[in-house]
Amino acid sequence: MAETPRPLVSLGDKRPRRAASSAERLRIRQMRSRFFRTVINPEQLLQAFSHLPGVLYFVKDAHSRTMAISRASAVRMGFQNENEIVGRSVADYLPPHLADKYLADDQWVIRHGKPMRNIVEMWFNEQGIPDWIITDKFPLRNARGKVVGLIGTVQTFEARRKLLAHLGPVGKAADFIRYHLGEPIMLSEIAQHAGLSERQLQRLFRRAFGLTIQQFIIQSRIQGAIHELTHSARSIAEVAITFGFSDQSAFSNKFREVTGLPPRAYRERYVSKLTP
Repeated sequence: MAETPRPLVSLGDKRPRRAASSAERLRIRQMRSRFFRTVINPEQLLQAFSHLPGVLYFVKDAHSRTMAISRASAVRMGFQNENEIVGRSVADYLPPHLADKYLADDQWVIRHGKPMRNIVEMWFNEQGIPDWIITDKFPLRNARGKVVGLIGTVQTFEARRKLLAHLGPVGKAADFIRYHLGEPIMLSEIAQHAGLSERQLQRLFRRAFGLTIQQFIIQSRIQGAIHELTHSARSIAEVAITFGFSDQSAFSNKFREVTGLPPRAYRERYVSKLTP
């Protein structure tokens, strides 16, 4: 009977690995550099992002001009395709209260050469209505190490929150907040529900969302109010009470601070996008 061939390397082998010398490490870095410089068309790398569910991407130069962007992103902003955006700054096609924030973050990343993670901000959902997103931005460097632009990814706030729900106490605390938006919520109550101390919870929340608990509560309430204003006929006063604001005036002030529009004007502008 023929002998079954043995694999060259068994999965059970645990041979000690020899540490690479400094010369080998240099050779490997040079090999990788040559590969990316001569073999890879950078635009091909972006194709992988296009197929990640719930993730959109953008690439900008050092002047915050868009060099590449997901087609779905362009459509959300009312364009037919990404070519209508390439070469333009967000200041050319977005309202100032959105564009100014995006540009300030872009320039911080480019100036400091460091990433910005978990930026919670307003952008457009699939219906073209402003909604909460979470953005990550990373510097892009040329062969000499100079920052020449940035690459970023966008996820919906809801998608990131659902992801965190599987990661333990932070997700558990986030869900608790979202289910009690119309009630007074104490930090001690949230921490007890999550099984953490208040200090631990604040630290983990900042790491996950870049927000304090109080900021997270306010933004979640405004996000809920946005959905109600654009999906129901309830009065602004009713919406305010539903999401834990003491009165319509307090709600309107906070809503305008976050979205750039008072609730009534926001409803008039965006509810038409949902009606056929």
